[in-house]
Amino acid sequence: MKKIISVLLGVSFLFAVLCTPVLAEETTSPAQELIQQLKEQIENLKTKIAALSSQIESLRQAKQEVKEETKEVRTTLKLLRQLREGVTGDDVELLQEILATDPDIYPEGLVTGYFGPLTRNAVKRFQKIAGLEQVGNVGPKTLAKINELLTEGAGKSGKVPPGLLIAPGIRKKVDLELLEPLPGQVLPPGIAKKITEWPPGEEEDVTPPVISDVTVTDITATSAKITWTTDEEADSKVWYDTTTPLVVTETTPAVSSTDLILDHEITLSDLTPETTYYFIVNSTDEAENNEISEEDTFTTLSETSVKEQACIDSGGTVETTMCCLTASDFPNLCLIGACGCSAENSHEVKTCNCGEGKCFDGETCVAE
Repeated sequence: MKKIISVLLGVSFLFAVLCTPVLAEETTSPAQELIQQLKEQIENLKTKIAALSSQIESLRQAKQEVKEETKEVRTTLKLLRQLREGVTGDDVELLQEILATDPDIYPEGLVTGYFGPLTRNAVKRFQKIAGLEQVGNVGPKTLAKINELLTEGAGKSGKVPPGLLIAPGIRKKVDLELLEPLPGQVLPPGIAKKITEWPPGEEEDVTPPVISDVTVTDITATSAKITWTTDEEADSKVWYDTTTPLVVTETTPAVSSTDLILDHEITLSDLTPETTYYFIVNSTDEAENNEISEEDTFTTLSETSVKEQACIDSGGTVETTMCCLTASDFPNLCLIGACGCSAENSHEVKTCNCGEGKCFDGETCVAE
């Protein structure tokens, strides 16, 4: 019995040994496929990682270049664009930071990055001490003066020095109006030497005129009259153009009068018919305090409208009739006579009926 059991065990063991390679081969084949797939995925991941590493390096280099350029711009402290009310940005903050270094120019001292009315008024005060037209916008001349101030006062420090606008030496270098000492103030010898003017006298007038009642009248096809009042005697100036917002530059059309008056009147001529114009009025008092109005607008008339109004003003009435093809859109009845053309040689026009015994000569009703 024991022999039989031993034989059976031996046969079983031999059978298991012989069958094992086949089973192993059958069970390891899917594992090998899985391993191969994983290897392929790993290779794909390595490729993607290499591509991402390259992109990261490119971004790192670009970031470094931006940092260097930003540092260069910041250290030079230069305004790069013209500024006006309503704009925002870092350059507006820089402008406000500069203006705030003189409390007389920018007493509010707010550095917000928004160019509002307070900044506009501060720019006008800066323009006054710089001998520029006080328009409240940072145009080419004001931009150049501020950048000159930064070059002389800040250099490559990258910072706006405290008191930049009140430093006598800097103001003298960039031709800004020199500060006057306070009554009874004794200046240090070094600063006193830099100040060339110290005129005694009455308290300085720093209040600009108040502009009110801006009105446009007598609008024709080629002209318009603009009137306004001020609360103190001041001169008169009107800037105008066909674009909005109206940016005042050296080439902006303007009409002015140096008479110091309260009731102002400026006539704009040589305008284009049927065109919309935008304008700003300006008044400066004897102490050179300046004020400008908000932008306003008007539209010139057509040539026909002017003649129609002239007809009405002279007592006639505007009518529609049929006239010869040679007649204009608003015919001169004194010259063309009666409208007796045939239908095929006529067209509809406007005429001025001045009444019996009169006709319209193009400007007024006259006796025939």
